[in-house]
Amino acid sequence: MKDRTRTILKLFITTEYPLDLQALEEKFHISARTIRNELKEINEFLVNEKLPEIENVRKKGYQLVLTKEQLNRLNEFTKKVDTPDYLERENRIFDLILAFSLGKRPVFLYQKEEEYVISKSTLDEDMRRVRATLQSYGIEVLSIPKQGIVLRGAERSIRTMIYDIINHTVGMIDPAKEQFSSLNRSILDRYIPIQLLQKLDQLHDQSVSSVEDNIYRNQLIVFTAVWLSRYMRQDLIASTTWEVVDTPQSEIRDYVNAICETFAIRPPEIEIKYIVFMLNTFNSRDMHNSIEWVQAQLLSIQMIQFVEKQTKIPFSRKEEVLQEGLYKHIAGLINRVRNDVQIVNPLKENIQKNYGNIYTAIHQFTPEIEKWTIKKLSDDEIAFLTIHFSTSVSAINQDLHYVYKAVVICNHGMATGKLLSENLKELFNIEVLAVLSSREIDLIEKLDVDLVFSTVQVTYDKKPLLELDPIIKEESKKRIQHFLNENSKYKRLINNSNDSTRLFYSLIDIIEKSQGKVNGEIYKELELIFDQNHLVINKKEIQPMLKDVLKDSAILLNQPVADWEEAIENVAEPLLKEAVIEKSYVQAMIDSVKEFGPYIVIGKHIALAHARPEDGVNKLGLSVATLKEPIEFGNDLNDPVKIVFCLAAVDSFSHLNIMKGLVELINDEDKIDRLSEYTDIEEFKAALFSEPGN
Repeated sequence: MKDRTRTILKLFITTEYPLDLQALEEKFHISARTIRNELKEINEFLVNEKLPEIENVRKKGYQLVLTKEQLNRLNEFTKKVDTPDYLERENRIFDLILAFSLGKRPVFLYQKEEEYVISKSTLDEDMRRVRATLQSYGIEVLSIPKQGIVLRGAERSIRTMIYDIINHTVGMIDPAKEQFSSLNRSILDRYIPIQLLQKLDQLHDQSVSSVEDNIYRNQLIVFTAVWLSRYMRQDLIASTTWEVVDTPQSEIRDYVNAICETFAIRPPEIEIKYIVFMLNTFNSRDMHNSIEWVQAQLLSIQMIQFVEKQTKIPFSRKEEVLQEGLYKHIAGLINRVRNDVQIVNPLKENIQKNYGNIYTAIHQFTPEIEKWTIKKLSDDEIAFLTIHFSTSVSAINQDLHYVYKAVVICNHGMATGKLLSENLKELFNIEVLAVLSSREIDLIEKLDVDLVFSTVQVTYDKKPLLELDPIIKEESKKRIQHFLNENSKYKRLINNSNDSTRLFYSLIDIIEKSQGKVNGEIYKELELIFDQNHLVINKKEIQPMLKDVLKDSAILLNQPVADWEEAIENVAEPLLKEAVIEKSYVQAMIDSVKEFGPYIVIGKHIALAHARPEDGVNKLGLSVATLKEPIEFGNDLNDPVKIVFCLAAVDSFSHLNIMKGLVELINDEDKIDRLSEYTDIEEFKAALFSEPGN
């Protein structure tokens, strides 16, 4: 007897009432004909065992009436039913989609009918649902003689569909875990074996990082597996449908090269460009090389201001750290959403419940992001943005007088680990020195910590350890307090809140005088050291303002230009003369607009010409030109442009106060109109540098 047949029998054993045929069809997603065949097989078994048969009670349904002794006998038999080996409709639909897109060819429906042990009418209904699902991705399902079932649609769409279906059907997949927690996970293993995921994970360790945020990393691995599986089937991207910029050498490019070498494949350059570009959208490490870096920074500044206004929470107190995390996340998000790839957030429901006011405020702001993505943001992506803000809430509220030193182990991702660490700081005066993944457990010995908090099950007995959920709930608070009481001997007294801005400056001067270079990474490391030692820095003093960077010689008023290209060349000229930028930067700005559209039009009547820092920037600089006649850039929403700024940025942090000034300008259309009419530089500066509303 099949597992499904035994499960149907168990259903009759556990109910005292007749079961309607239609109810059985809906529960098991099989046809009435199949149900009758199952009942026939069950009755044959019951007769064999000298037990009563299932009877058809007129106008009521089917019923099995047993004595207590007979019931005990059958219960012994049905105890064998744990995990069914048959597939219900949801499982079959998932298997069909993977079979058509990743399985061995050809696939014929009669084979699947036999495999699933279902009737043709049941499979027809399954296929109707498969077609409806794939149609939403722009993919047709065709049945071709001798070829079987074939998918017709853009290869990019098919790959995105597979990734999306896997995420929403199986959920988060951790290559480090071999056990299958669901039937759908076992189905996936038929087409993307766990061994493949583990090999890709290993190559990622070697080429990119072993400490990447796990939520991003694991989904990057799955996306890579989908790409590799489709490529191995020779389902390729058409060169005419995927044109992106060149992919310079990078960690992600190294990762793709390692895959090609390991699996002995030589994909065409168009495939390399595709997968490097797509995998970079999962990468939140060095996003200033994305063409969307300026949009991401503007959006992050605007979002912080909006959410602070809506929630009344003073996020500006932790603005530098919050803005950095948001900017990197949004830069990847823009490209992901544009290409129909959105990350699944396993903590979404908890985040919505515990940080509802922040989640709602971000949801209200999303139309501003969707102007750039062109497509709707998922609730999962909004939940990720909420994590960044909720982490800052804890940092804002925390008492800087720490008495315990600890480390957090979290495999849900760095942002989630930071959220837990900030909550621990706020609620229990715990100083968290590091957030590690379970892969890095050996590093604990090298850190000056006494306690370990973990969101995953780990084996570690060298220091007191407590397992927690990433989001601390009321029931967890008592456990944490009990844990701290048991380990009170580890209390430490640290108290230092002096302003150390001058010390920060002095260290930078010493580094530069000794021929060292203070780049973005060094700057961030210094900030981290100061934060860890409770040395307060007035970070707003460190970054130059708009008025500090914009020289008189870089202000061009009432400029006659013929088109947008000439407008960019014109506004860039002062920076070119001062050797702030190279000619290559001017050409890169123009080429980028030709390739990506009028993305530099950042608000009503205002454009911010820019390219990537590596395209020819020597130092931080800004110039501005007002146009004698407004120019069309091709942005229907914000044309015509009256004012063009040119930004030359060398990193992702030194120009943030400049960006804030531009955000204020974007929100003040009257001020833009006034600025565009000035012919005197002093009057222009006075108006530009004035407070909002003046």
